[in-house]
Amino acid sequence: MLIDWITLRLKRDDAPHWAGWRRLETWGDRIARFCPSTGEVRWTTDAWDSIRSDSHQVAMRCTGSTLWIQGSPARCMGLGDAVFGSDGATSLFLCARAMVAFVGRMIHVDPMPEIRLFRLNRVDVTINYMMSNLASVRVALGELRGVEGGRYRVSQVAGDTVYWSHLSSLRAGKAYAKGPHLRYLAKQGKGKNYDEDDLVLSDKLLRMELRLGRLFWRRMTIPWWSVPWSLLRAEHEQFFGRMLGDDGVECRDMGFVDRICEVAPTVGQGRAAARTWALIQSIGWQATKDSMPERSFYRHLSILKAAGLGDADLSAGRVVSLRRKLVPVVVHSWDELRKAA
Repeated sequence: MLIDWITLRLKRDDAPHWAGWRRLETWGDRIARFCPSTGEVRWTTDAWDSIRSDSHQVAMRCTGSTLWIQGSPARCMGLGDAVFGSDGATSLFLCARAMVAFVGRMIHVDPMPEIRLFRLNRVDVTINYMMSNLASVRVALGELRGVEGGRYRVSQVAGDTVYWSHLSSLRAGKAYAKGPHLRYLAKQGKGKNYDEDDLVLSDKLLRMELRLGRLFWRRMTIPWWSVPWSLLRAEHEQFFGRMLGDDGVECRDMGFVDRICEVAPTVGQGRAAARTWALIQSIGWQATKDSMPERSFYRHLSILKAAGLGDADLSAGRVVSLRRKLVPVVVHSWDELRKAA
């Protein structure tokens, strides 16, 4: 797992005496709207400027009152590996400091403001799963396309990528095939150059990415730079874990009905939840929801999840192959991927 994206902003009022503000007044492009008949400029705005150096790429924008910095910290650290990152890729403080220092070097401003003066707007937390091949990754993505329910819904599908709640400023998710993405970046001349052996290995990677947006960080009760990796990992596991449920679930015999009854508050509620599961298997999630009182439906879903079903199973009306046949393995480095392959 690693921190794959960070968006930082610095308000001028928080660092009024920083010498870099004057430097940034003449840095970057401006976008203007004007009247073609009179030439009158209606408004201007500052453009995002991409700062590149070898494999590193970070974007910045200064509006005069606010400096924005965003990009992948992995590209500013170590060897610039955006697949597994490097030492420090799980520390918010170290990742943010590396990005701010990189911007300072590129715009020739030293020193940069203290990192604690910046505010955090977005963080992407990523985990890589190894599967048997690219075909298995695509089968898993096909299963995930059907996941709906709870507080997230599939919002759009594009190629080898599935999105959940992509417009949310609190939490959003994304799953995609890493191999094709690396090849796309290589054709665009972006990111680190990977050899063919690594590209072949990357075809086995299913990447699941959680975006924690500005509303999440606004609600945070501790300073963002002190947020531990364990909290970010728990957020990732909670968001995606609900989709997969319990790895040991088998739902094809009466033993599973007994399991439902065991976790339910009463045997009667367990049997009712089992009937709801049978109905979902028969007519689907949405039709079942529409056929009964909403409170009863969600109470039964809660019992079924306690019995081990995930949102992917409930959406599909069966235990999805992502867990039954294509069980993914978490990998944290290229060495782990090579050994597991």
